[in-house]
Amino acid sequence: MLFHVTGAGGMVGLEVARALAKLGDVVGTDVDDMNVTDLDAVMATLAARPPDVVVHLAGLKGNLSSQQRPLEFFEVNTVGTVNLLEASRQVGVKHFIFFSSLTAHGPGNEPVDELSPLYPQHPYSGSKGASESMVHAYAHAYGMRATVFRPNFIVGPIPAPRPYADNLIYDFIRDIHDTGVIELAGNGQYRREWMHHKDAASAVALAVGSAGAGCETYILCGERVTMRELATRIIKQVGSGRIVTNPNRGGFSIISSSEKARRKLGWKPEVHLDGLIAEIWNEYQSR
Repeated sequence: MLFHVTGAGGMVGLEVARALAKLGDVVGTDVDDMNVTDLDAVMATLAARPPDVVVHLAGLKGNLSSQQRPLEFFEVNTVGTVNLLEASRQVGVKHFIFFSSLTAHGPGNEPVDELSPLYPQHPYSGSKGASESMVHAYAHAYGMRATVFRPNFIVGPIPAPRPYADNLIYDFIRDIHDTGVIELAGNGQYRREWMHHKDAASAVALAVGSAGAGCETYILCGERVTMRELATRIIKQVGSGRIVTNPNRGGFSIISSSEKARRKLGWKPEVHLDGLIAEIWNEYQSR
């Protein structure tokens, strides 16, 4: 079996490629290898070595950056996904796997599942929701099997020399290093879920090995804690720091249920939050 992984140079992409290498051959591309906004380039790349399965991870992420560059996010994330779908259709890809984001549901204080409505709050989450719609459309219009994953926050150690980006655990560690203080929004009771990239990769491998047709969507989430609990665990790992709260600083909860992934794929996260924090702290110290 031949797999093509886009965004293969990223933290999740590298781990997905490792997991799939146990199941077959893997071709990985990233921004320097294939411009997903260029349909001709995407067609040429996939046609040169038609894969059985495409795992599409390439894209831009970030709430604030998407608000600053909404058209770019739509072009890369949504048009890029459609280009991958069209090229996959033309070269006969059997299974298209797409990583969306739980942020497509918007914030909320109750767990969402796969049947909960999408309510994107910024261009990043909107681009992901729009992409999901096109994955479903291609699957049903052309008989292509597809899997959509909506992960909550995926975090893990970022190897040097890459900068620490879009990783709140690194941000909190750096805050302790710089000021000795972690400042939390509100009273620190907003809730989030944290998942290791190895657990995201294991879901992909399970989806490849599962039976099915059409398009299936799965939410993936890790351990749920309040932001105060997260900060407390980081302080314990680092061995210093204190928490302050800022009632004037806005925040939100975003929580979910992975029951469908557990039931239909047999998936469950294996890396617990304390182990995840320890990995990031060890990498931070190594720099």
